[in-house]
Amino acid sequence: MIEKCKIFYKGDKMAAMLYIFIGLGLLTTAISLYLFNISAGFQYLSIGFFMFFIYTFGKGCLMYIVSNKRLNYFINMTDLGSQSVKEEIQYSAYRINKKKTSRRIYIYTTVICSIIAFAGIFSPYKSIMMGTAIPIALISGIEFSIGLLTEFRLKEYHRVLEKKR
Repeated sequence: MIEKCKIFYKGDKMAAMLYIFIGLGLLTTAISLYLFNISAGFQYLSIGFFMFFIYTFGKGCLMYIVSNKRLNYFINMTDLGSQSVKEEIQYSAYRINKKKTSRRIYIYTTVICSIIAFAGIFSPYKSIMMGTAIPIALISGIEFSIGLLTEFRLKEYHRVLEKKR
């Protein structure tokens, strides 16, 4: 059972590294848009991508620290007691509920911001509308997809823990 816990938290570390990688990609895009600033829309896009670089990079670092701490806890453990299983069940149930709530918010945000970005094409304020809506739709779509993959892993992990109890 300890091996399954280790595998799960190694997967969380990989998800954290994905967030860090996406953050670095957003930073590269933000810098290149800022340097090759053709219009006001590119400037707003570069600001939005830089803000989301800070968000994804910070989230990835924090996720990496937390998952590494929990992984080290299970590496140093020799036997998984009933109290540890109960705590893991509660923690995974909390994370599953949090993912379910976030999923709905990310879907609504992606749809609304995509509509705003499309409407911005026909608006005289296209630079501000598209420059702010595109990064928000992009990051909420990324959050939705990574969160969905994590939720699938969490549900399977929770099922295995429930079987152990």
